[in-house]
Amino acid sequence: MSIRLRFTIALTLLGLLLFGGYAVFAYGWEVDDLHDATEREILTLGRSLATSLGNAVRDRQRADIDETLQALESLEPQIFVHVHDVDGREIAHSRGELLDTATEDTARRAVASGHESVDLGDQRLVYAAPLTNDTGQVIGAIVVDRVIDDLKADLARTRWRLIAFVLAFAVVTMISGILLGTMYIVRPLAAVLDGIAHVRAGDFKSRVALARHDEIGALVDQLNAMVATLGEARLQIEQETEARLRLERGLQGIDKMITIGQLSAGLAHEIGSPLQVLSGRGSALAARSTDPETRRQAEIVVEQTARITRIVEQLLSFGRRRPAVIAPCDLARPVKAVLELLDGEARRRGVALVSELDGGDHVISADEDQLQQIVLNLVKNALAATPAGGQITVRVDTDTRATPPAVQLIVRDTGPGVPPELHGKLFEPFFTTRAAEGGTGLGLAVVRAIVAEHGGTITASTGPGAEFTVRFPPRRAKLS
Repeated sequence: MSIRLRFTIALTLLGLLLFGGYAVFAYGWEVDDLHDATEREILTLGRSLATSLGNAVRDRQRADIDETLQALESLEPQIFVHVHDVDGREIAHSRGELLDTATEDTARRAVASGHESVDLGDQRLVYAAPLTNDTGQVIGAIVVDRVIDDLKADLARTRWRLIAFVLAFAVVTMISGILLGTMYIVRPLAAVLDGIAHVRAGDFKSRVALARHDEIGALVDQLNAMVATLGEARLQIEQETEARLRLERGLQGIDKMITIGQLSAGLAHEIGSPLQVLSGRGSALAARSTDPETRRQAEIVVEQTARITRIVEQLLSFGRRRPAVIAPCDLARPVKAVLELLDGEARRRGVALVSELDGGDHVISADEDQLQQIVLNLVKNALAATPAGGQITVRVDTDTRATPPAVQLIVRDTGPGVPPELHGKLFEPFFTTRAAEGGTGLGLAVVRAIVAEHGGTITASTGPGAEFTVRFPPRRAKLS
């Protein structure tokens, strides 16, 4: 059962108890007042009649008695009068009212007692009084009989009015309780519960907009303060978690760089000389041999030896990359240089190279040679992935959605794209999807290392084709 309903029922029951009790007492007071008024009325009338009719009985004026009774019948149709002699025999009575033994008994008691009396029954109010002469001698009796049906009707109407009042009060109280409970309890609590639901869903920015100066308002203020505290704590935890993850990724990258540097140094030392010997002997054998098959095999040895040498050189350049020389540089300049360099290879492959340079100011603080290396690796990867008839788009613009705005390089191709399950490995050293074509898996790793050194970010997306986006921070005011 809701608070609103319990509150309404309790308030209604309390009101019924109070007003019901009041109605019961008010009805009793009304009954007593009505009976008292009726008794006073019949006492006044009876005493007046006893005086006038006593004189008529004393003087034996029957005409005066009948005239008085006829006048009374027209004025008070609910009142019937019986006049008796000293022996209790009826002398006269109101029209339509017949003598009964109860009336005679009442008259005889009045003669015998010599005193007036009032008797209230279920249907009638009876007044009886002795009739006396001038000397105080009892000469008869008068009985005034009043029918109280009109009194009962008045009391019934009063009773039903009180019942209707109590029921109306109960209905009004219930309706008011429901409306006021909805306004002051249900709706505010619904707003509080909605706010709690948002918090449970992880939304720590929403607030319960409820301005009230009562206990519920204080509850809302405390809830909003608690949500704000939880939001700040969650943001701090997220920031700390992100910082820890960045630190872990940085340590992993440093560990890989150390491993690669040690590996490349070891390879260069251990296999550098044998590779030179193999390359020289293979070249000599290919030059001196007259057998075509022997010459072809010697050329394969020379070619593969050169490939191994290039891999070792890439390892050395990746593990021992020279420090960047930071200076103001327009990103569009190295892009143009690389596109001019690769334009011939793109035409041979049947791939269109499209540059989108808006001519704006895209100056950043960077090493221009390393920027060329970034563009060169990204475009060469795109050339390797794009089939004949495809297109590679290189765009330089400013991302105004970032704060502050960032200069970005976008390389987009129309190749098959990168499967989503491989996105997490794209920038790892030695990961390649073109191992059969001689890929070493170091190009994107070098790109990411250079971008990170410049304080930027690189992201990859697919569908259709592949798109790499490199964002650089705006140019620093002062260069160290």
